[in-house]
Amino acid sequence: MKKWYNKLFLNDIRRAIDDYNMIKENEKIIVGLSGGKDSTLLLFALDLLSKYSHKSFEVIGVHLNCGFDMNIRPLSEFCENRDVKLHIEETNIVEYLDFESNKNPCYLCARLRRGALSRVAKEMQVSKIALGHHMDDAVETFFMNMLYNGKLGSFHPKVYEEEKGVYTIRPLVYVKEKNIMKITEILQLPVIESNCPKDGCTSRQESKNLVNFLENEYPDVREKVVTALSNIDMKNIWKQRRDCW
Repeated sequence: MKKWYNKLFLNDIRRAIDDYNMIKENEKIIVGLSGGKDSTLLLFALDLLSKYSHKSFEVIGVHLNCGFDMNIRPLSEFCENRDVKLHIEETNIVEYLDFESNKNPCYLCARLRRGALSRVAKEMQVSKIALGHHMDDAVETFFMNMLYNGKLGSFHPKVYEEEKGVYTIRPLVYVKEKNIMKITEILQLPVIESNCPKDGCTSRQESKNLVNFLENEYPDVREKVVTALSNIDMKNIWKQRRDCW
């Protein structure tokens, strides 16, 4: 394993796994593979850790065919070359999405994909699903929640969904998107372009633009937001109570 892997991404992934106790010995973990750079790097990194870290675990790739007519052959070859199992789940998710109305279909699409992954995990008797959300995603979600919903918070690095009996883990939460892009280019990881008509035209893209703007004045804005999410000043968070008067 190359030494620069540690500095650029593996140390951050190990730290996230340790901070939130994401992976245990002898577990099976499915990685949701969209074909994009984030999930492909996640599979690559977890496969490395499964072979070279002190913990022994198995990684299985799962790609959901949502009906967007994507050529996933490069992804299949990548998994085959790394001796990683790849399961392709056929779905009709695209049939439930309305791209013509003013409503954003991304939320429904994400829910349907999440449900399909949970179903596959149950069928495989796997209790952990790893998703490729990185530091930028966490920060953008924070601003989306605040600006569009008036709510403080972001997704959690590790969450248990009791009704589905599965954990969702996000080992890339400390890895910046620009590092993922750099690694993808250096290692020539396969990246499959999305055929979704809403790609790049969502409220998330607006939040991404905002974070990039803030970075000009506050270069460490991403790190500060991620730190703030686990460093909450509860005494100064407003909490309304009926008996406060």
